[in-house]
Amino acid sequence: MTVTQIECFEAVAETLSFSKAAGSLYVSQPAISKSISHLEEEIGYKLFERENNVLSLTRAGELFRDFIGRSKVEYQAFLDQLESMKSQESQTIRVGCPDSWNPSHFAGWMEKCYKRVFPGGHLVLEAYKLSDLLLRLKSGKLDFVISHDFYSPSIPGLRTETITETGMGVLYARGYFAEPVKFEDLAQKGFVVFDDDIKKRFGTLIHSICRNEGCETQIRNGGPITKCLFELSLGNAVMLFTDWDNFVTNHAFGYYPVEGALPVRLIYYTDRIKSTGQAFIKELKKDMKGVLHESSSMV
Repeated sequence: MTVTQIECFEAVAETLSFSKAAGSLYVSQPAISKSISHLEEEIGYKLFERENNVLSLTRAGELFRDFIGRSKVEYQAFLDQLESMKSQESQTIRVGCPDSWNPSHFAGWMEKCYKRVFPGGHLVLEAYKLSDLLLRLKSGKLDFVISHDFYSPSIPGLRTETITETGMGVLYARGYFAEPVKFEDLAQKGFVVFDDDIKKRFGTLIHSICRNEGCETQIRNGGPITKCLFELSLGNAVMLFTDWDNFVTNHAFGYYPVEGALPVRLIYYTDRIKSTGQAFIKELKKDMKGVLHESSSMV
């Protein structure tokens, strides 16, 4: 069964005339007759009958006409569903965050924030290593990244906006410090960071915190974060973390809150953000600031 055969059948069924059907389709009458004949052979029933030079549909022809009508309706419904799915996909936003963060502090609210702008949209949150986040943003696999800071914020077209802040504190091994824990005891152990770039960016902050607490400290590169955490577990050092980091919920570690906060930044390419993303950014800046800061009290 071909589209041409169906069109020929519909034309004959509408006009009840092979010649008029041929004229409406701009084909010859023999072509119409041949197409109907092949269709009847395939179905196994006559679709038209002629009596006293009057052409009419057979019972099989009436059933086939009804079937074609239903098929058209269902096909249009199918196309509508595809269009709806396409629209839904265009309202899907992918947000990347560091894999060291605890999503319970921000994932639920980000989803609610996005749903208020696009009730039928979908927000996908993905976690990766810091080094992978920018690569995925650059390749278009992510629409946005949220992070405290980034290695290359000066890349052309890349925009960074502060949307909220998180509290911060010092992570330490519980078994190596007497209660109540004193900040000066933590600072004496020294701080480790997990690469030289982080050391440059957060070293000044750590020294500032220590001066506010009336003490000094040493900062060294501890290598990969897993090695840094191993040093913490041995009681050889401490680390600066934020309230959103998932390590602060580990019972083996204690978390000493300090004054101050770190900015949470939204990072994206300006030329890739459509109206969907722009509306999301606006909603974040309007509502997320206070809510996310409030979520830091969950620690």
